[in-house]
Amino acid sequence: MGDVPGIRRVRFTTSHPRDFGRDIVEAIDTVPTLCDHVHLPVQSGSDRVLNAMQRLYTREQYMERVAWMKAAKREISITSDVIVGFPGETEEDFAETLSLLEEVGYDSVFTFKYSPRPNTPSLALEDAIPDQEKSRRLEVLMAKQKEIQIARYKKYIGTVSEVMVEGRNESRRQWIGRTSQNKTLNFTAPESAAPKVGTYVPVRATASFPNSLLGEMVV
Repeated sequence: MGDVPGIRRVRFTTSHPRDFGRDIVEAIDTVPTLCDHVHLPVQSGSDRVLNAMQRLYTREQYMERVAWMKAAKREISITSDVIVGFPGETEEDFAETLSLLEEVGYDSVFTFKYSPRPNTPSLALEDAIPDQEKSRRLEVLMAKQKEIQIARYKKYIGTVSEVMVEGRNESRRQWIGRTSQNKTLNFTAPESAAPKVGTYVPVRATASFPNSLLGEMVV
């Protein structure tokens, strides 16, 4: 798809770690139209919990895939999904998940409290973790990830990225865009050079927030 004339960006929605091969990283490195962003759900940093979830990979195997991405020629943004409070998850298991966030350095993480889902093996497990404790762990996890994102987003200040224009925020007099790494970059532009939705423009980041960047269009 990346070789089809006229296609500017191709983005993977998500990959299961067991299906994520080195060939995907090689493709991102060699095909410029493939976005340099990978969403690789981990769910937990604990091997014991991963086994109970029947995820079919270990922490070590997951980190091997992360190492492939970090060794790529392009800087690949990594995002993930994490569940807290899975049946039987101990404080030690939860601490391993927190350490995984630090080790990977995700640009974004979708976080969830465990809840039973139809037709899943976990239905047979006793859900012994109180909802209040699940909520506490979720808050701790989100606070940790926020710290990581603040640090990661700051490093983009002063850099120029190609941004796909998605819309306009009239109240803030800003354009809304997205980088190839799937980062939201809101920016200003001179009225004389106002971009059109769906076009691609260069934008220099001037400020950062935990979930987005602010910038100015380069003219």
